[in-house]
Amino acid sequence: MRRACRALLALAVVAAGSGPAFGQVSLVGDWTGRYHEDQPDRVPGVEPNDYSGLPVNEAARLFADSWDVERTTVLEHQCQPYTMPYLFHGPLQFRIWEERQPDSQELLALKFYIGTYQQWRTIWLDGRPHPPDYAPHSFVGFSTGEWNGDILTVTTTHLKAGYFRRSGIPNSDRATVVEHFMRHGNVMSHVTIATDPVYLTEPYIRSQEFVVMDRGNSNWLYNCEYVNEIPRPRHQVPAFLPGKNPWLTEVGLKYAMPQEAVRGGAATTRPEYVENIRSGRATSAVGVPATAVPDQVGVAPGDRPTSVPAGEVRSVHVQGNLHMIVGAGANVAVQVGPDGVVVVDPGSGAMAEKVLAAVRQLSDKPIRWVINTTFRPDHIGGNEVVSFAGKTVNGNVAAVVAHENANLRMIAAKVPDRGRPYNTFFEDSRDFPYNGEPVILTHAGTASSDADLMVFFRRSDVIVTGDLFKTTDYPVIDLANGGSVAGSIAALNRILELAVPSKLLQDGGTLIIPGHGRVSDEADVVEYRDMLVIVSERVKDMVERGLTLEQVKAARPSLDYDGRYGAPTGPTSSAAFVESLYADAVAARRGSASAGGAR
Repeated sequence: MRRACRALLALAVVAAGSGPAFGQVSLVGDWTGRYHEDQPDRVPGVEPNDYSGLPVNEAARLFADSWDVERTTVLEHQCQPYTMPYLFHGPLQFRIWEERQPDSQELLALKFYIGTYQQWRTIWLDGRPHPPDYAPHSFVGFSTGEWNGDILTVTTTHLKAGYFRRSGIPNSDRATVVEHFMRHGNVMSHVTIATDPVYLTEPYIRSQEFVVMDRGNSNWLYNCEYVNEIPRPRHQVPAFLPGKNPWLTEVGLKYAMPQEAVRGGAATTRPEYVENIRSGRATSAVGVPATAVPDQVGVAPGDRPTSVPAGEVRSVHVQGNLHMIVGAGANVAVQVGPDGVVVVDPGSGAMAEKVLAAVRQLSDKPIRWVINTTFRPDHIGGNEVVSFAGKTVNGNVAAVVAHENANLRMIAAKVPDRGRPYNTFFEDSRDFPYNGEPVILTHAGTASSDADLMVFFRRSDVIVTGDLFKTTDYPVIDLANGGSVAGSIAALNRILELAVPSKLLQDGGTLIIPGHGRVSDEADVVEYRDMLVIVSERVKDMVERGLTLEQVKAARPSLDYDGRYGAPTGPTSSAAFVESLYADAVAARRGSASAGGAR
């Protein structure tokens, strides 16, 4: 009997030792920052144009050189919180508690309420995988953790674009953050290791400390309400043109730092760089941004992550009645409900049968409507297969709806009659009720082309943008088919006017199915709109100064976004994008000159 008891006790000890996260230190409590380290950076914030200590590349420098502090006054930017690469370094207070399995008391997750920014964060400890690349991104991302002794190691992906420093030094939405939480009594050390293939040449390591608030604090909430306090046009994006930022040398002059060191870069972060300063090798002309420290410029263009095998499709529920099918060339939006099915852009012809099978898995109701947002083959190639698989209430094939301009472009491209829309409209918008919600089709005017639509499913609160917005690459400004830069910017601004975040701090709410890429929201469209405005203004300025196309391309006006959106070749390459911006600016300048002469 005693031997049996000892054996059972030994088994219990082994089981307890192998159970997940039962013996680790507790991180539960209310925490606030301990600002004895890096106080100027963490509380008032580092000064603009100080990139020292950061392993940034030239793309990040150009982005930060262009960043104007007034951009924080733009309505859609005012209440944006920080992303994980900076969030815990800034001033904040947060609460941590545990979520356990009710029966076994296994630790499933740690929950955070970050009161300073009214954000909720979950660190999953149950072994679940990270979502696919087409899932939505957020400011806190998706986090999983594991214990290594008393150290909690957390990996976070699916982050929105944000900042490594809140003075305009960017992180891209491809950044990944690894954190280490270490508690020592009432003090918690926190180390972050951020990697970003777009803006960093090597991992960026940063640490900060927090202390338990024994009595808590009821005054930690930040109530942000965005308002238009500066009298200027609603959708203006403040930014400095290249060479026009007057403050680039201010930090170096103020602190007697070599400009090369102020400009950052991996080589300037190493201990041996001190010898460069002592020897005088780390100097540069005042007023000239030093670029003597070589680095790489982000990922190779076209290096795009994907979780959908070639030749396959996947579906994801967006919200409400809406689903998105990916892998079909362009994104396919599917509305399902008691009335039947609406398909927006059935994808390429080669993937039509697989798209149809995916739709059938979502609903066995008849396909009633097919909507085309454009005339491009990767969006409308599946028209015939999908529409002829459906039927209207009177027994005809499912109606294909598009703007008349899209139909004219398809005729010119010799799209077969069975694959073209026969329900077309000329007006600015059309709407109809379906599956308990208004479906609103809006013609975007002269945007990517003169044929583009956006589709708003109002009750589900989902906007399908077609190629007016993408998360994967640069927009195609199809000048030959009626497109324009101003129209593309206006279309993005229209999306922003329709979209409303779920919280004041710019996350979630109205979800957006782009023509290509992941499920998005207002904040993602803001980043894309800002990019198009900033790069087009640079090109416009160069055209007004008389630069040729080759000179403009050599100046690389899209450098800070090429690692994120530039394809290696084709219509969404960096070269093609700049060429279209140049042609549009030249045409606009000629039109302005002609109008002036006529007057």
